[in-house]
Amino acid sequence: MKLKKKLKKVITSMYIATVITLAKITNVYADTVSITSNGGKIRESALGSGVFNMAQDVAGTLRWLIPVISIPFILWFLFKMFSGEEQEQPRYKKKLITTLIIVMATTLVTVIVNLVMGYFIA
Repeated sequence: MKLKKKLKKVITSMYIATVITLAKITNVYADTVSITSNGGKIRESALGSGVFNMAQDVAGTLRWLIPVISIPFILWFLFKMFSGEEQEQPRYKKKLITTLIIVMATTLVTVIVNLVMGYFIA
């Protein structure tokens, strides 16, 4: 038991010494990006514009796709709640509430993503 503790301390101290040594050796310099109203150089790059367009497409698609897909699930849970046994009703009620919360949350997320992406439009 004592050997494990000593070995753990030695390994930890060696790891810390290695990290400190590497931190002193490695020099990282960042280029200064000018701040502009339309997103700057990052927004104008091919990668930046591609990510921007992809995020807009995904958010726009999910805004209508998730509620449309959830409609059959909601109807099925309502059907099972009203036509099923009394013992099964709480289970389907819980699933229905979970589905409604997920639909509202994902719709809210897509609205927030579109709002944030609106700030990057030139």
